[in-house]
Amino acid sequence: MKVADLPIVFMSYDEPWADDFYRDLKEKFPPAKRVHGVKGLDACHKAAADEADSEWFITVDADTLVDQAFFDFEISEDFLGKKCRIDWTSRNVVNGLCYGNGSLKCWPSAMVKSMKTHEAAPQAVSSVDHDVGKETGSNPDTFGVWLPQIFSRTHSAETPFHAFRCGYREGVRLSRDSLDAEAVFGDIAPEWHQHRLRVWCSVGGHAPNGDWMVYGARLGLLSSLKGEWEKTLINDYDWFDHLWNDVVYPRFKGFGGTCRYTETQWDPNLLATESDGLAGRIEAELGFQVATPSKELSAFMAGSLREARSMSIIDMLGLRYLKGRQLPKDPEKAKRLFEVGAILNLSGCLNNLGRMYHLGQGVEVDFDRAEENYESAIALDNPYAPFHLATMLREHSEEGNRVEALLQLANERGFAPDLARKSGA
Repeated sequence: MKVADLPIVFMSYDEPWADDFYRDLKEKFPPAKRVHGVKGLDACHKAAADEADSEWFITVDADTLVDQAFFDFEISEDFLGKKCRIDWTSRNVVNGLCYGNGSLKCWPSAMVKSMKTHEAAPQAVSSVDHDVGKETGSNPDTFGVWLPQIFSRTHSAETPFHAFRCGYREGVRLSRDSLDAEAVFGDIAPEWHQHRLRVWCSVGGHAPNGDWMVYGARLGLLSSLKGEWEKTLINDYDWFDHLWNDVVYPRFKGFGGTCRYTETQWDPNLLATESDGLAGRIEAELGFQVATPSKELSAFMAGSLREARSMSIIDMLGLRYLKGRQLPKDPEKAKRLFEVGAILNLSGCLNNLGRMYHLGQGVEVDFDRAEENYESAIALDNPYAPFHLATMLREHSEEGNRVEALLQLANERGFAPDLARKSGA
């Protein structure tokens, strides 16, 4: 099935540019539909499902522009299940990040109509995401498939308010799983959370309103980890209006910056001073370093950023096919995906390709090819390949010294099942 065979629904709420972006979508895909002004992220997705009136439908956020090539993309029938959401990552034009923020999504209508997330989550559940595939929330038996193609660009800083709101939400959302005031944030947050947070809190000063997005992310991160308030308030549009109009914007009223959509004016020097102060607090109180690059360096960073995790989707998809996890077990599809990842120098794909030849998973056992792939993964700092190569050599050769060296390397990289077993862990 092609993307163009499905209903596509544009979702907007209070974005001054939304008419322009919807017009762009309609020019590329005339059947596109729209829902506007529905309060609440859960509610607007349910409204989109009703508007689509189809078994599956695709959503486009109001700050996202879609490439023409997207409509010719063919969706594998493996993904078109009633409990599977498909995501295509979107590139943020301000900071260069490419992940779920602003992504294009293909939803089963049944999933959307039954889920209870964000403002509709049960009282005991803290939901600031759709919680697809998570044990918490209302969708524990659902799952998501991330595809590596990039077909859209997210414009997250069209006005100062929307830039601030977007940055603040991501600062809170990305730090919510690491809420531990007694620990050093850099020691407890997942590495990819740290990477994205560092970019949100550092890159953007070169773009119109990008400094508001950086300020929002810094304030959101500090508020999440140091403030005593209910984090699900970021789902509340009225709360954000109050935060902006009564607390944030009055601090920076002045001249020097003007929004092209709303004519909001502010003093960039006041904003820069307070934002720098937040950066200092983040380092002092959380042990987490963020930067304030020059506009030239910020633009260079945003333009050259290629997030490793966006391509690692290939490896994740391959593993699902290899193990039959929520997708049909298909070692041949897994092998093709790993081979593509190997060409791109993705260490996870090289390691998993080595495992296939090592263990005969859908291919003939070939220790030479296994070793070649393991060695390539090791050279790319993969944490698992040293242990797997050591295991293979221990079983099929007499290279005792090399085995010990590989196990030591695996230990240094944080993957040491042998030590865990010996300690009883």
